[in-house]
This record gives sequence, C-alpha cells and structure tokens, in this order.
Amino acid sequence: MDILTVFNDPSNQTMQIVFLAFAVVRLYLEVIGFKFERLPITSKMGDGKGFHRTGLYFSIGYILFTAPGLLMA
Repeated sequence: MDILTVFNDPSNQTMQIVFLAFAVVRLYLEVIGFKFERLPITSKMGDGKGFHRTGLYFSIGYILFTAPGLLMA
C-alpha cells in the first residue's frame, strides 16, 4: 500500500474521520479559550500566534470541505 493512497483514497473513511476529529478538537480548544502560547514548543518558537492561528484556519477549512461529503456518504 502506497502512503499517498492512504490519504487520497476516497473510500478510506477511517482516516477522514480521524482527521475530522482532530480538527473538531482543535476548534473546541479554541472555543474554550485554551492558551496555545503556553505550550512548551510554542515558547521555544518565539511568537507562535501566527502559527496557531494558521492551524485554526486549516481546521475550519478541513471541517467545511470534508464534513459535508463524509456525512452524505
């Protein structure tokens, strides 16, 4: 099995559900006010606000573009 087909194969719903769950948890942490700046790796990076904000945008985009297709399948 090629590693690229694990992520691109439309019939692999398990991977899509796992990534969707990660995105939902990321969004949940943002809603409850989790301070990502206090994470150890972020403090070593310097100013990690832009880094975590980009992760939030990726999570929202993944939810918007993946969830409807997964729910209709």
